[in-house]
Amino acid sequence: MESVGAGLGKESNKNTPVVIRVPGVTTLFGEFSYYCHGRVLCCANDRVLRVSVTRSPDNLVHVHNALTNDRKRFSMSSLKFRREDKWGNYIKGVYLQLADMGIKPVPLDFDLDGPVLKDDSAVLAAAVSVGAALAVLRFIPSELDNRDLAMLCYRCCTSFCGENTKFSTVTAMLFAQEGKYILFDLDTLSFKYLGDPFEGSGCSMIAVDCRIPPMAMREELRNRHTMARESFARLHSVAPNQSLRDFPLSDLRERILPLDEETRKTCNAILEDSSAASSMARLFQLRQFSQIGKAIGKMGKLMRDDLELTCPEIDWVMKRATEIPLCHGAGIMFNGDNTYVVAVIDDGAIDQYQQRLDDYERIFGFKPRFQVLKPHGCAVCD
Repeated sequence: MESVGAGLGKESNKNTPVVIRVPGVTTLFGEFSYYCHGRVLCCANDRVLRVSVTRSPDNLVHVHNALTNDRKRFSMSSLKFRREDKWGNYIKGVYLQLADMGIKPVPLDFDLDGPVLKDDSAVLAAAVSVGAALAVLRFIPSELDNRDLAMLCYRCCTSFCGENTKFSTVTAMLFAQEGKYILFDLDTLSFKYLGDPFEGSGCSMIAVDCRIPPMAMREELRNRHTMARESFARLHSVAPNQSLRDFPLSDLRERILPLDEETRKTCNAILEDSSAASSMARLFQLRQFSQIGKAIGKMGKLMRDDLELTCPEIDWVMKRATEIPLCHGAGIMFNGDNTYVVAVIDDGAIDQYQQRLDDYERIFGFKPRFQVLKPHGCAVCD
């Protein structure tokens, strides 16, 4: 497999299919940091979107969704957003963005497949946009680099398609490195890599997919994003001269400002989450697993108590983790289509944790997915 950035500007053989594999993205801290221009800690995961592309037999762009077996087609001379085109708009947006940059793409056949197709619209928009842009640029000469592509795909998702896609998600898909976390600054749009502190350490980050029906959590997450946006708008209105990302938490905790209780708790939780993302640079380097676990546990409680973002399944799985003496902390993370439980556990206690989850299927009716969290690499061309 080849890193996609290395192939930009190389024209593919017109009869040879191009296959781009785009990873999903896991957000450990900073899911709501967009609203305070804060920080995000994320990594690419092992879930992928496969975008297979060949030359179109006519002058139309054809798109096939293997998950739903649905098909869309459009002309390159009519790149208008149409709600009924759903995910087909993500590819339309890429074609429009390239045309606006003076790059003339060719009509292609797109086949979309892989588990990322089940993700929520914001993550799916990012993955399809990244995969489509990288595939198109295999068929035409271009001097665009991955930074240009990140901005192009972000504009496609947010401006053209109206999705709530985070720039950090697009960046992770294009720049992720195997075994590296990404600490992203939403104010400067810069990022740095953090080595995986758990590699060969005797301690692991465990991710548990509670297999909650995706639509249930999507609605909850959508509501919380709306609440976060409105809360920071109110905070800005009462403190217009104060930077939101560095807002004094003491002013919120001591109720100095004229804010309702929901706004105060929401802003405090999100600012704490952004701050925790920033602190991981030091904690990861020093391999301070107890502090990493403590931060994850603290944010899990804030998400549950202040943002009320939880459900019985998540609470049960988190509780089982914290009952283990060798667990340093448990909270939640975001994996695109759903909310996962994450726990920091010494390797010697992993089997014990798995055994404690055996009752989950009996209680909730389905078996959770249990895995050690590992950062994966960026989009590649097979």
